[in-house]
This record gives sequence, structure tokens and C-alpha cells, in this order.
Amino acid sequence: MSAMTTISTWEDKYFEMLKKVETPMLDVVGKIAERLSTYVRQRPGFMTEMPTAHDWLDHGLKLRKRVIDEQAAFARKMMKAMDPVVAKFDHQPVAAKVRKAA
Repeated sequence: MSAMTTISTWEDKYFEMLKKVETPMLDVVGKIAERLSTYVRQRPGFMTEMPTAHDWLDHGLKLRKRVIDEQAAFARKMMKAMDPVVAKFDHQPVAAKVRKAA
């Protein structure tokens, strides 16, 4: 098993664990929100022009995607700029490949 396969397996297990934890958390938060909603007033009229909580969430998620996409493009450009060094570092001699197979 390669190192990347091992890392991918660990990542998969991590996300599986998160899914198991999320369900009970969502149930509890939903019950608390239901209770609290009886104490919270409706949105005042002067706030009609202000973004809603869902608007803020959507905006934040779009911003997150934009930041990640920009950073990914920069990282790829950086690796391309470093190609002369990376090519030597990543090169595996033929003898090393043969030893791994044996």
C-alpha cells in the first residue's frame, strides 16, 4: 500500500467519523433551537435591507470556495516555477524502483 493510499484511507475514516458525530449534534441543536424560538421576536422592519443569516452563510461559503480556488491556482503556479528542483527531487532511479518490486 502506498503512502498516498494510506493517507486517503485515513481521510476517509476521518470523514466517516464526522458524519457519525454530526447527526446527534444536529438533533440536539434542532431541539434547542425549537425551544429558543419561542423567546426570539420576529425580525424588526428596520432590518429588512440587512442580509439574513442564510445570506451570510451563503456569502461565506462562496468566499471560502473563491479563496481555496485562488490558493490552489497559486500553489500549482508555484510548483511549476519550482519544477527544476522538484523534477530532481521527485525522480526515482530505476534501481530503486526494481528493489521495491522485489
